[in-house]
Parts: sequence; C-alpha cells; structure tokens
Amino acid sequence: MLELESDTLDPLDVQLLSALEVDGRASFSRIGAVLGVSDQTVARRYRRLCAEAGLRVVAVRDAERLGQDQWMLRLRCAPDGATVIADALAKRPDTAWIGLASGGTEIACMTRPRHSGDHDDLLLGKLPRTPSVVEIRAQQLLHRFYGGPTGWVRKFRALSEEQAAALRPAPPPEA
Repeated sequence: MLELESDTLDPLDVQLLSALEVDGRASFSRIGAVLGVSDQTVARRYRRLCAEAGLRVVAVRDAERLGQDQWMLRLRCAPDGATVIADALAKRPDTAWIGLASGGTEIACMTRPRHSGDHDDLLLGKLPRTPSVVEIRAQQLLHRFYGGPTGWVRKFRALSEEQAAALRPAPPPEA
C-alpha cells in the first residue's frame, strides 16, 4: 500500500477522492454515510478540494470497453505554429488530452476517434497538410495495465472493500 504525504490532503480527503473515483455521481449524503461523516463535511471538503487542489469530476468514456482505438500523437512543429495547432486539436471532440513540450515546439496528445475513418482523416489527411507540422509520430495504445476504471487514487486503498462495494453503482443492464 502506498503512503500519501501531502500538505493539502488528509486521509478523509483521500477517502472522498476514492469514493468519487468509484462513483462520480454519488451524493454527498451517500458518501458521508459510507465514510461515517456528515454530508455537510463531505460537501465542505469537496468544495475545498475543488478550490485548492483543482478537483474536477468529469465523465470520460472508456474507449477500451467500447472497442475503440486510442492513439498517442507526438507532433514536432515550427516554433510559431505549435500553439495554433494545439488549440485546433484541443477543440476536436476526439482529443482526450493535450500538452505542449520541448519549449513549445512539440505537441503530445491522446486521441480517441469514434470511428476508424476519423483517425485516418486526422493522421493521413489533415495533419500532414499542415505547413507548421515538421514530424508526426503516432502510437496506438494496445493494452492499459493500470488506470481508467482503476485509477491512481485506489492505489492508496483509502476505502475498504465494503465501502467501495457500498458506493459502486448498480451495473447497467446488458444491451
């Protein structure tokens, strides 16, 4: 088990983060009941984590479960073009995350195309024709060893199995 050393987070904060990782839609009262604190305490901690630690609860589709490809792109650009290209990639609905590297001349991003043709259009059509792009490297994610539904917070084992089971939402009906 990992030990958490933080000036911002205490054990209750880590339990709250773990609870939100199990079910990001769980109500404060349900989380409070599982953790043994009041819903007001959970709400106050949640607001503090949002304000001071940058907590955001977002929904991200699980591309692996949906059978969709994930691609890591690394683009080397002319120094004046990287920001414009990064902005354009960030506006695409299939871009999961994006970052500038190497003094602003490289872009690293993860794309999750919804259809195989979408990726071909980006990688073979649009990016090579962009004048500021000097080099494109693309790697497909073949297997995820850790992360996704079993994210980093669970490594701290802040919740017992019983607490995690009490927070876990009911499984969706089979399609």
